[in-house]
Amino acid sequence: MGSEQPPESRSSDNHRGAGDPSESRGESEASGGGAPDTTPERGDSDAARESDVSVDDLFELLARPGNRYALAYLHRADGPVPFEELVENVVDGAAVPDGLSTAEFRDRVATRLVHSNLPKLDDAGLVEYDREAGLVRPTGATAVAVPYLELAMDQFSAE
Repeated sequence: MGSEQPPESRSSDNHRGAGDPSESRGESEASGGGAPDTTPERGDSDAARESDVSVDDLFELLARPGNRYALAYLHRADGPVPFEELVENVVDGAAVPDGLSTAEFRDRVATRLVHSNLPKLDDAGLVEYDREAGLVRPTGATAVAVPYLELAMDQFSAE
């Protein structure tokens, strides 16, 4: 972690005139530490301040395509989404791997979401996952991931 920071954090630090190295670690956008982000492209700095997820943790979570599809879908949703609807959206967004039927792939996606992806996203505060009710809700912090989701989805759709 230390002094590593993504280029967009360095440029936003210049806008703040950061003199304190602890504010320029690249985590202030997602963790609420340091000065608020004033970069207009980010838009929802209130959500960034609400989230405790670090930039490193956010990128680790976004490294999984299922997380990206789930967060993008939840961001567009008007409220809670039934788990099965979320599974279908992730399956529809991804290519079924060779050697698997759509039903087998759907089962794998559902299993991974239940046991890994959604609990991790919930722990990070990016979603609220109610396993008993079978509902997944976006949170105010879901918006923290939106700029990165848009970039990833734009690059994926261009291929």
